[in-house]
Amino acid sequence: MKGFFKHISILILMLSIGVVILNNLYDNVFLNTSPRGKLQLAIKQEQEHIDYLFLGNSRVENYIDCSIIEAASGKICKNYAMSGSSYQDAYVLLKLLKRSGLTYDNLFIQLDPSLKNEAMTESFRASLVPFVNSYEIQIDHVALNLSPAEDHLPFYKYAKYDYLYGVRACFAQLYKNTSEYVELGYVPQYHTGNSNFGMLEDFALKNRFTELIKEEAVNDKAKIHFFTSPYCPDMDNTVVFNKLTSFYPGYINYSSFYKESHYFANCTHMNDKGAQVFTKQIIKDFNL
Repeated sequence: MKGFFKHISILILMLSIGVVILNNLYDNVFLNTSPRGKLQLAIKQEQEHIDYLFLGNSRVENYIDCSIIEAASGKICKNYAMSGSSYQDAYVLLKLLKRSGLTYDNLFIQLDPSLKNEAMTESFRASLVPFVNSYEIQIDHVALNLSPAEDHLPFYKYAKYDYLYGVRACFAQLYKNTSEYVELGYVPQYHTGNSNFGMLEDFALKNRFTELIKEEAVNDKAKIHFFTSPYCPDMDNTVVFNKLTSFYPGYINYSSFYKESHYFANCTHMNDKGAQVFTKQIIKDFNL
């Protein structure tokens, strides 16, 4: 029996040493390599002044090609939209960019039915986990504290979110530090959808974090612009967006602006051809 407990103790000791080594290895990889992805770029890279900043979800990331804006205006444009993100995510990202030194003249926010969601998305929070304590990140109005297990158990935070921090991600962080689209932020969709139809339901017209983003822009003496990206021609009930005009000054509703289905990858996202056309419309309407 003593021999059994001795072997168990040795095994536990070896496992403990192993997870500590893995934790230190992963910390070193994710904290000390060049940024990969927009969130890491916001946290790790010293920021500069830009003229046009776009925040939002995939309905900005797949829609706004900053290279076209820069070519037309001669000014600096960055698309920091992230697929699947919420308005709380966008607020936190703006604060992180400012924390790293970013200043801006114009901020663009896209409005859609995700206004009903005021929570931080799980994927965004998971992406922040390795950096919260090491970079001493604190954001007003947002709880970013790690759980006791994430904070104190070696390697737990990486094992918990293994879909983000698995072996493949670790190697990608080491050997493919910057993705193709990080710099200007536009992520194109190249296909044309076969089933372009949908139905929009009523949604909340105001969101706590769009209001906080407004306050940030006012405090930063920047102009803030609101718009809704186009939906496919067969999307029903786009009139719900007309209600937003009362809450967001200068708001432009593009939800039913285009009648050509070949501009769309699906009913809620434009393809690359559509994005090129829409970006030029944004340049025209906002005098960029």
